[in-house]
Amino acid sequence: MKALNVLLAIVVSLVLGVVVLEVGLRVIGLGPKHTMNEFDDSLGWSKVPNSSFRKKTSEFDVTYDINALGLRDDPMSDPAKPANTFRVVVLGDSFTLGLAVDRNDLFVDQLERWWKAENRRVDVINTGTEGYDTDQEVLWLLEHGQEFAPDLVLLMAYENDLYWNGETQYMGAKDKPRFMPDGQLETRTLVDHTDKSWKSRFALTQKLVPRPDDSRFLFQPDGAPHPILKEFAPLLLSPPDFMAAVLDHTRGALRALKAEGEKLGARVIVVPIPSHAVVDKDYRESFGARALGLPPDRWNPDKPVDTLLALSKEVGLETLDPRTTLKASARGEDLYNRVDWHLNAEGNAILAQFLHDQLDYLGAFPPGHTAPAGVGLDMPEVVHEHGGAPAWLRLYAALWAVLTILYLFTYRDEPKWQPPLKVGVMLSAIFAIVIGGRRLIALLPPQVAKYVAIAFVVGLLCFVLYKIGRRVTTILELIKSFVLRGHWYLMPLIVVLLTIGSLLVVAASSPLVAPFIYTLF
Repeated sequence: MKALNVLLAIVVSLVLGVVVLEVGLRVIGLGPKHTMNEFDDSLGWSKVPNSSFRKKTSEFDVTYDINALGLRDDPMSDPAKPANTFRVVVLGDSFTLGLAVDRNDLFVDQLERWWKAENRRVDVINTGTEGYDTDQEVLWLLEHGQEFAPDLVLLMAYENDLYWNGETQYMGAKDKPRFMPDGQLETRTLVDHTDKSWKSRFALTQKLVPRPDDSRFLFQPDGAPHPILKEFAPLLLSPPDFMAAVLDHTRGALRALKAEGEKLGARVIVVPIPSHAVVDKDYRESFGARALGLPPDRWNPDKPVDTLLALSKEVGLETLDPRTTLKASARGEDLYNRVDWHLNAEGNAILAQFLHDQLDYLGAFPPGHTAPAGVGLDMPEVVHEHGGAPAWLRLYAALWAVLTILYLFTYRDEPKWQPPLKVGVMLSAIFAIVIGGRRLIALLPPQVAKYVAIAFVVGLLCFVLYKIGRRVTTILELIKSFVLRGHWYLMPLIVVLLTIGSLLVVAASSPLVAPFIYTLF
């Protein structure tokens, strides 16, 4: 029996260690990746119908409700167009999906509300899907255009579409369709590479599974200090050789879009969405140094938009260019998230304003669907679902209040003004480490950012071991004693108490390091 208890104690200790590692990986952002998409044997992937998915970052907290037709749109039982309705289909990727904003703030929904407030009989369909390029957006129209019967199609292209239009896989993990330069869809069977095994549910097992080799999606320009993603190649003033094929495949997708628009009797307009670097000069300098490692005279953030506009006009498609409006409207206020690269609520509002005015200027709406004379409504006021103070500030205030009260009751002899000040300073240091650390990590190239985060945690733990010193031997002897005695049921409690106690001892002996240690909690 004693041997069995000893074995159980060892097993429980190992299991607890594995659990701690699993939780730690998830805390630093290396946990299993979740997605709102599923494999699609034609498009590569599509959103799961009748589903809801939440994405929370330091900059936004958004829930995506997907309807029965697989769209982030109002509930729809079928795609049939209501009678006497002008239907606008918006094709796009995560910008059109609204990855970083609620639907109230998304330019697609703002446009629809605005047009309806002007008493226009308009129905706007949002087909935006995370990760789509022009190939998939156009193919969606080829497959569903007849049933949705659009009168106007807006293609909201983004700069990384260019490179991925020439590829048959997205980041080496997802098969995707591709149009040939003549506008015909390449005949090929897409394979589902999704890992659905139990290993995909845990961070530790995912690290043990060999990842797809994505080195083929990197290249190193002449003079660059490190490899960069090939999707950044359209930014370079001296493009690499593979860009010729990229442009040919993009032409093919746009030719297919033009042909399908004519077949449907729909007007088609291409609207490239400029990147953050186009609109924000400060971000442009940061991006050039961080992601590209190239001086300003080697690349141009406007080049991808210029390329998309030129290719669209070359195949006979109408275009709209929102760059001037976005630049003029920035006025020192960010229109994009700083860490995430998508438009924020303000950026979406400016884009909606641009589209509303320009589509009227182009006469996109036929008689009977234009705004009544003299209406001239301004954009309807947006009611934000997540207003008020930032989440981190609310958390700070709650922790400050609770910890201050506990401090006052624990150390009754201290002057009453000290606990609020001490708790406030300590919490400020912890929040500065968390928020500032994330911002600093975001400035690093993606391929090194996660290793810097791991190095920080490992370095802090090594410092803890150093400060504990000879106590490590005592801790190990205590654990060994409980294992040999077969007290397996006490092992979780012993390990937790020793871990927390050791961290608190170091924090108490090293005030300058204390905020970093408390951050681990």
